[in-house]
Amino acid sequence: MKYKYNVMLIDDDFSTSRFHQIILERLNTTENIIFKRNGQDALDYFKREGIYAESEEGLIDPDIVLVDLNMPVMNGFRFIELFTKTEIFKNKSPKIIVLSTSLIPEEKEKIEANNDIYLFLNKPLTKEKVTELMSDI
Repeated sequence: MKYKYNVMLIDDDFSTSRFHQIILERLNTTENIIFKRNGQDALDYFKREGIYAESEEGLIDPDIVLVDLNMPVMNGFRFIELFTKTEIFKNKSPKIIVLSTSLIPEEKEKIEANNDIYLFLNKPLTKEKVTELMSDI
C-alpha cells in the first residue's frame, strides 16, 4: 500500500480548496486534509495558539502544506517566513508547495531563492500534477 499523506490546504478561495480536495481524495493519496483560509489561521494552528491553544487533541501535523500566495490577513510569503521558524517545521519538515494562478517575476525569484519551499505549482491542481507530486515526495 502506498503512503497516504496528511495535507494542509491554505487558500482563501473556498471553491479552489474544495476542487483540490476532490482531486486529492479521488487519487486516494491523503489520510487527512486540513483547510485554513489564511496564513495567520494556519500559523496559529501550527503554533497551537489562538483558538487552537486549548485543544491539542485532534490536531494533525501535515506532511504537505499547499499554500496560496495571495490571501487576506496573512499572505503566503509571510506565512512561509514565520512557519519555517516553528518547532513543527524544524522537527517534522513538511513539504511546502506554493500554489498560484500567476507569478510576477519578483515572486518567482522569492520562491526560487527560498530553500524551504519544495515546489511551485500553477493552480488548479490536476490529477497529473498530484500524481507526479506524490510520486516525487
